Parts: sequence; C-alpha cells; structure tokens
Amino acid sequence: MNLMKIYIMELWQERFSSIVKNKIFQRLVLGNFLWSFTHFAFVLVSGWVVLLLTNSPVKVILLTFFQFSALPVVGLVAGKAIDWLGNRTIMLVSQIVYTIVYVSLAFLIYTEMIQFEHLAICAIITGVFWSIDWPARRSILGYVVGENRVTDGYIIDYTVQTFGRVLGSAAAGIITKILGETWSYIGFTVLSLLAVCLIWGLVDYQSRSVKHKANSLVKMPMEFVWKYVLDEKVILGVLFVTMTVNFLVVPNRSLFPVFASNILMGDALYLGYLATSYSLGGFIGIFLAYYGLGSYRNTQLFLFGTILQSISFSFFAFSSLLVVSSAVLFLAGIGSAYFGVLQSEIILTHTSLDMRNDVLGLLVVAIGLQPLGRLSLSALTSIVGPRLALGGTTFVAFLVLLVVSARLPALWKDNL
Repeated sequence: MNLMKIYIMELWQERFSSIVKNKIFQRLVLGNFLWSFTHFAFVLVSGWVVLLLTNSPVKVILLTFFQFSALPVVGLVAGKAIDWLGNRTIMLVSQIVYTIVYVSLAFLIYTEMIQFEHLAICAIITGVFWSIDWPARRSILGYVVGENRVTDGYIIDYTVQTFGRVLGSAAAGIITKILGETWSYIGFTVLSLLAVCLIWGLVDYQSRSVKHKANSLVKMPMEFVWKYVLDEKVILGVLFVTMTVNFLVVPNRSLFPVFASNILMGDALYLGYLATSYSLGGFIGIFLAYYGLGSYRNTQLFLFGTILQSISFSFFAFSSLLVVSSAVLFLAGIGSAYFGVLQSEIILTHTSLDMRNDVLGLLVVAIGLQPLGRLSLSALTSIVGPRLALGGTTFVAFLVLLVVSARLPALWKDNL
C-alpha cells in the first residue's frame, strides 16, 4: 500500500502537478465539468420526461436521434468553424444556448405546456451546437497545456468530465425523484450559467490572424484532409471503430429509461442507479486505461475497451435484476472509458496542430452515425422489443470490431 501511495505521488509530481497549477487550465476543466454534468443529466431527464409523456420506448430513442442528427453535416465544417472563430467563442456561444434551452424546458414543464415536440426541437438545437462545441473543447487543450503535455492534460480533463457524468447521473435520478423534473432543469440552468462565467474568462487562443486563417482554409481543402486520414492507418482505424460503436453500441444507452421502468419495474431512482453504475465504471476505467498505457499501446487498449463495452451491453440486455444490471453496466462503463479517453487521445497525439481541428471534425462525423443507429434501434425495438434489440445490435458490433481489427492490424500490432 505504501509503495502504491509513493508511486501515485511521484506520478502526480512528475506528470500532473504543474498542469493543475495553471489557472487557465483550472478554469477550462471546471467549465468542462459543469458542461459534462448538465449535458449528461439533461439527456437522461429528457428521456425520462418523454417516457412519462408518451409511454413509448420508440419516442425515447427518437429523442436521442434528434440530439445527434446534426453531427454528420455539422462535423464536416466544425474544424473550419473552430479555426475561423476560435475555440473560446464556439464554447461560449454553445454554453449560452444550452442555458436558454434548460430554462425554456423548465418553464414549459412548470406551466404544464410541455409536449414531445418541444423536447425534440430542444434536442436538435443542443445537438447542432454540441457538434462544434465538443471538438472545440478537445483541441483547445493543445493551446492551454502545450503540445508536449497534451496527453496528461487530456487525461485530467476527461477524468473530471467523467466525474461530472457520474454526479450528473446520480443527481438526475435523485432530484427528479424528490423534487420533480422542473427543478432538475432549473438546476441545469444554474450550473450552465456558472459554466458560461468560467468560459468567459478563458484566453481566446487565436494566435493566427484572420488573413492567415483564410489562407489556411484555401491551402487545406477537404480532399487534403481525407487523403491525410487515408494515409494514417491508425487514425483511419479509430474512425472506423468510432463509426461502429456509435452506430451499434452507443444508441442503446437511450434505452436506460425503458429498462429501468419496463424491464426492472422501477422508477426514476432505478434510472439513476443504472446511469450511475455506467458512469462510475467510466470514471474508474480512466485510471485503468492510463495505467495500461505503461504496458500497452493506446490503440490496443482502445480496441479492448470497445470490445468489452459491446459484450457487456449484450449481457445487460437479458438481465432482470437491478444488481446484475448495474454490475454489467459498470463493466460496460469501464470499456466506454477506454474507448472515450483513448479515442481522442490517439487523435490528439497522432495529428499535427494544423490538422487537428479538421480531423476532430471528421471524428464528429463518425460519431454522427449515432442518429442512423438510433433510427435503426427504434425500428428494431418496435419489432422485437428492447431486450433483443439491444442484445442483437451490440453482438453485431462485437463481430464488426473483429473484422475491423483483422483488416487494419496497425491498430493492435506493433511496428506497423
């Protein structure tokens, strides 16, 4: 135990101590914590509200479809938009829009005017801004901590964001159960306003002049970005794996409210248990992934996480006990952490600074397969039910990941 404590202290002093003393980094990470907390809890509570309004699992999935429907289109221009406007501007405008959405939904629920259409419109709006906001929050790290410290900075940032998801999941279930849906959205509004204040104080990292940016956009058309990705097999593999997971695995998280209510016969508190187990696994998985980087390549751990998540979801589909469901989702959360933290870490460390925003934009496009996955899941759920839909899609994902691994050995073999 003492040796482990000494190891952790030495690691902290060597890798992280100087970063966390950076005031700008502190402001960024705290703002991202609030962003992650509110966004994840917002998605959960909105799904719960739809289920209460419609009693339709299909409409719960449709809501999450709307939340990600803009990704395939907006992702193509996200990198250019960030280059042109700057990371801080994108983040600030997006956070203000989220705040307006939260307070609007709180008002509609309080006045009993809320309809599914209102939630769908808000989902589309938040999805459009998230499509640009997410890569902006990733790529700004290179400016804040420097290129040589970007992995360490990202590990801290992702850890704090995941902790925000854990707390957000728990808070969503508890506050909704005790105080109701209106107070949940009011809480999101307050925290989002705090995030706006934090982002406002960030440095606007626009080191290049507008003229230089315009020239850069001309010099690097989209065809050049595609060629760059096709030549970099590791990045290409990450994009293929991301498309697979976001089409076949991630959409199943929208069924959490359905499993909590219709399968486990619980209430909002059950939803909080499931989401918290998944998020807690994701939080612990970050440390396991970082520890694993000392012995394995980041791409190998990335593949391991995606496969673990797929298999765990397949088992979750056929559990009827809350304890078993929570335990399996905990394992799925660990896999999601390997996938989530290393997905962006690989991109950040395998791309040059001038290509990073464009490649992250393509990553958003890959994530943008979620809407199609959610539509497919919605249709499948209406035909075979939530159990077979979730179990079937995640098992197919496992098979596809094996094929991708075989066709792109650079992801797991050394010296390729």
